[in-house]
Amino acid sequence: MTMTGFDALGGGRYRVSGILGFDTVPGIWKQSLNELNNSDEAVIDLGRVTHVDSAGLALVIDWIQWARNHGRRLRLIEMPEKL
Repeated sequence: MTMTGFDALGGGRYRVSGILGFDTVPGIWKQSLNELNNSDEAVIDLGRVTHVDSAGLALVIDWIQWARNHGRRLRLIEMPEKL
């Protein structure tokens, strides 16, 4: 079983791992907001995402929109090809 997570790496860097799907996105969204609220500038590494569906895409769009609405800088790196 692949564990899904949103991990703070320090210095405004975060790593997402595992499956971004309908079952996991709500928890990742909640956890990410708790972390992102503490960063003026964030880098989210998606290189360890193993599977993504439309809920994962919606999560990425929500992060972008959240950053714009809150005047935060956000960079997404190592994005899976499906995104």
